Amino acid sequence: MASGKCTGRLARIEVLTKNFPRILDEATRTKIYDALKGYGFSYVSLDLKGYRTGSMNETLTQ
Repeated sequence: MASGKCTGRLARIEVLTKNFPRILDEATRTKIYDALKGYGFSYVSLDLKGYRTGSMNETLTQ
């Protein structure tokens, strides 16, 4: 499972924590980074908590 979120010029990637070794492989990481920079993102980040539903709601105030 993977998810991508964009906030302005930031691309935030969420993957299951068990997939961290795969996404952190240098060749994979470079392909992802280059592709997202090519789409115009200034920053590409990996959410260290991993994929979870509702993560974009964590910053909402009640």
